[in-house]
Amino acid sequence: MNSSIPPSSADANKAHPFLDKPGEKISGLFDEIAPRYDLLNRVLSFNIDVWWRHQAVKSLQLKPGHKVLDACCGTGDLSMAALAAEPNLDVIGSDFSIQMLLTGDRKRRQKAGHFKGPQLVHADTLDLPFPDNTFDGAMVGFGMRNVANLPAGLRELSRVLKPGGRLMVLEFTPMTHRWLRPFSDWYQGKVLPGIGNLLSGSKVKAYSYLDESVKDWPDGDRFAEVIRRTPLHAVKWRPLFPGNVAVHEAVKA
Repeated sequence: MNSSIPPSSADANKAHPFLDKPGEKISGLFDEIAPRYDLLNRVLSFNIDVWWRHQAVKSLQLKPGHKVLDACCGTGDLSMAALAAEPNLDVIGSDFSIQMLLTGDRKRRQKAGHFKGPQLVHADTLDLPFPDNTFDGAMVGFGMRNVANLPAGLRELSRVLKPGGRLMVLEFTPMTHRWLRPFSDWYQGKVLPGIGNLLSGSKVKAYSYLDESVKDWPDGDRFAEVIRRTPLHAVKWRPLFPGNVAVHEAVKA
């Protein structure tokens, strides 16, 4: 169905067919929206997504020379935020969407000469092409909910972390401010998917999937419990303003 045609009331009540997260379809979905992904992130978040990323990378306690993985990196915005915080990092971004990586590579080359960009690798977070104990830190920004098997993805991230290495996951969460929640639910459930689908030109209604994947995502406490069932410990989380995004932190034993 063309994204400019509103769904029927029957269609509106159906779950998005990609919610079971079939790998090839999800990567294809992100391939489709890659050209306008960064622009829509800024527009739909009122540019606050830039601040979210800069706040989140502080959780990794980055130091010069650290090797950091940005899994589900998309176009590399979180990698860029990490390098802005600490330029002397070795950052590798991995993603299963070729078009998102190509968009990120163009962005990296545009900054060449005065900014060290990340190395970008085509890889699935469920099967990372890195040896055990490779990274001082690992981070995921708004991508963990697209991993088909959440516990397996967390175990894989733990595998590639060095002992004592830190994990940071930046992800949407149910609005923590009670009086803002009705507005947040309306904006995220109605306005954001409609504008996103229209402006991205997505034939598979990618922004409807993204909205439903947020609703399907565990809240902060439940996600923290999922992390604690992996080889990660010292798990804590905090919401970021205005309360619909959370940073989860953990350390590999």
